[in-house]
Amino acid sequence: MPRAKVTRSRKAKGGRLILGLYGPSIGFQPVEEVIRAIRRGAVGYYVRAGSWETDVRVEEENGALVLVSTKDVLSPNNLENLPDY
Repeated sequence: MPRAKVTRSRKAKGGRLILGLYGPSIGFQPVEEVIRAIRRGAVGYYVRAGSWETDVRVEEENGALVLVSTKDVLSPNNLENLPDY
């Protein structure tokens, strides 16, 4: 499965809800497209900060599918901490 590096994220106001991801090899992809690709096993997405690399996963939260990289809210690998796109 190909892997795509994620370098930016688009967030709703307040920064908690991820609306899409951006990477140099994939451009911008809406969250629904990323979730479909991950669930089909078509593409693996990851975030890298320095030597630390974290896979982007799909999890269910309050009945909705969401994207998660790391639950450490202070980590630069957290999707919420990526620069805005």
